[in-house]
Amino acid sequence: MFKIMPQLRKVWIFGAAAAIIIASSSTMAYALNNNIPENASSKVVSSATASKEAQQSQSSNINGTAEYSVVDLSTSAPSAERTKALKDKLSLIKGITPEQIEEKYKAIIAATIPGEKDISANQAAAYAAAILKKAYGVDFKGYTAEASFSRNSVPNSDNWTVIFHAPQEDKNSKRYLASVNSVNGTMLDANMYDLAYAPENSQNLQDPAWKNTAEEDITKLLPENVSITGSKVVAATPETGVTVVGNLSDGSAFAVRLTGENKEAAAYQYFPNGYDGSWDYHPVTGNGVG
Repeated sequence: MFKIMPQLRKVWIFGAAAAIIIASSSTMAYALNNNIPENASSKVVSSATASKEAQQSQSSNINGTAEYSVVDLSTSAPSAERTKALKDKLSLIKGITPEQIEEKYKAIIAATIPGEKDISANQAAAYAAAILKKAYGVDFKGYTAEASFSRNSVPNSDNWTVIFHAPQEDKNSKRYLASVNSVNGTMLDANMYDLAYAPENSQNLQDPAWKNTAEEDITKLLPENVSITGSKVVAATPETGVTVVGNLSDGSAFAVRLTGENKEAAAYQYFPNGYDGSWDYHPVTGNGVG
């Protein structure tokens, strides 16, 4: 039996939410994209409106398919507002000089541009759409996919993050997001979030149905020759739902977080080398989390 976390431990709950939803190395893409919630939680959204800035500056960068259009954010220069925000953040580094700020800023921008070895925004969107269709059964007809590239210092972690916006998006819409490896399109993570934030209150967290549902959701994403060899609940709280990790027959693993009365999959993460413990609950101590 797993331990249900008390509500008093909200410091960990919301601090961990960002790592739970997007634990891939997409930090730079997130920093440059206004359409992703600041805390990256699938149920906590900082803005409920589509980015007018993106619509205006990226109109010439639209490609896609008959099903959905693709906006390649890697080909758009950051707006003056975004440039200022990035430089303001860099200026908070103790002892940094104006020259160093400019140097770091240029490095950040360079890290958002794919190279010859990387797949295109259209290809990344196709991989992301296939993943999200399996996970959520969504029809992307009329959607707009915004693709952001991120180059990282960790080997084999360069990626595309693709956000699918509904046609005529409003506060009642959902957005779907997936990050894929920039070379081979392998899934890193996927999630969906509501633009109208409605706090979840997951009930009966010890019900075996949570784990069973999680296994069913993970199975949707597996190839025919791979199966779940074992699973475990690694976190459970009324505010964030139940998180389950499934170990797979090929040595990899999936984690999925379920929320709400319908045990809906809010987020997935793929671990190609096996689960690393990053979604485990770490209790709050006198010195902070952990």
